[in-house]
Amino acid sequence: MLEFVADIYLYEENGGAMKGDGWSGMMPQLNMDGKFVMSKILANKPLKKGEWHEVIIQLPYGDKFEYIKETIKEGYEFKLNFGGKILGIGRVKLM
Repeated sequence: MLEFVADIYLYEENGGAMKGDGWSGMMPQLNMDGKFVMSKILANKPLKKGEWHEVIIQLPYGDKFEYIKETIKEGYEFKLNFGGKILGIGRVKLM
């Protein structure tokens, strides 16, 4: 498993991707330059829309794919997708 700290921002208007706020344990897709990777977000508080949050992101299969390990570096920016729609954005803070 690959795990890192990131800052994420959940859009208030997300085209119906998610109705309420985010939560620890939610599993959006990480959009890495058009490649979608399963992820799990861990947080110690509710993830309110329209705010930045520091979270831990786990990529259960991230250590099995070289392109993921080569791409995920501090400062890398990504999109979060849920239900085929963009839910928010994020930036890797600490590996």
